[in-house]
Amino acid sequence: MSIDVVLQVLVGGILVGGLYALVAFGLSLIYGVVRILNFAHGTILAVTGVAASLIFARWQLSPVLIFILLVPSVFLLGAVFYRGLLHPLERRSPLEATIGTVLVTVGALLILSDVTAVLAGPTQRNIMLRSPVIEVGNIVISVTQLAILAAIVVMTLVIHAILKATWFGLAVRAVTQEPIAAELCGARSLQVKTLTFGVGSATVAIAAVLYVLTFPVDPYMGFGLTVKAFTIIVVGGIGNLPGALIVGVLLGVAEGLVGLFWGPEWSPAISVILLLLILVAFPAGIRWRRG
Repeated sequence: MSIDVVLQVLVGGILVGGLYALVAFGLSLIYGVVRILNFAHGTILAVTGVAASLIFARWQLSPVLIFILLVPSVFLLGAVFYRGLLHPLERRSPLEATIGTVLVTVGALLILSDVTAVLAGPTQRNIMLRSPVIEVGNIVISVTQLAILAAIVVMTLVIHAILKATWFGLAVRAVTQEPIAAELCGARSLQVKTLTFGVGSATVAIAAVLYVLTFPVDPYMGFGLTVKAFTIIVVGGIGNLPGALIVGVLLGVAEGLVGLFWGPEWSPAISVILLLLILVAFPAGIRWRRG
């Protein structure tokens, strides 16, 4: 097999792995603060991606305008979803609350997928943009792919800066570590959790618009994306953005190489296999260390 083919697959793997990492960022943020495993998390990407493709097909809007339309809408949806359906479960016992959140988020996954399939159809969709390409030998990289990679890097830096250098980030860390003390200092737990759920959902919406520019989406692909996001945050560590980015890229590259050498039907299983192998080698997760 030609080395150029392998390198082309590696480029695609890095791209999709970075998008997986963006999805994992939102899931990690939500779980770190709200302590809820949102099984509908990946479905938000699927539904938002379908919506983005429909908006583009109907009005031919630029991806930037689609961002402006969808990201705030998904932020509001996530905040309302938490406040209206998940927050009331916190009044129950820990076991009942855990089971209740699983039922609510899985139910949301099924409802969102089915409603989207009824309204838009179950077929795969994407946004086809004409884009110049850059050729490096026999490897072809489109300007759109480079823009998506740049956006992933920028989003990682922006999220990191928000969590480290803003009131919201300080409140998130305070509520995560000492919720009672945070309340006494003026950080209202309910407001912070609601904002966190909205921000985590909005992060997935950003990933959705970037994803649909290169890869097809359909209403029922969300659960597989959620499993990949779980794998990334377990291996990379909760709240560890650099670790999540590394593991996301590793997962995307692994999927691409497995699909190339063993067939695409084996690619979905690689996230679970990768999780088991790395958990054996790194039981505490891959941690980012400063030199």
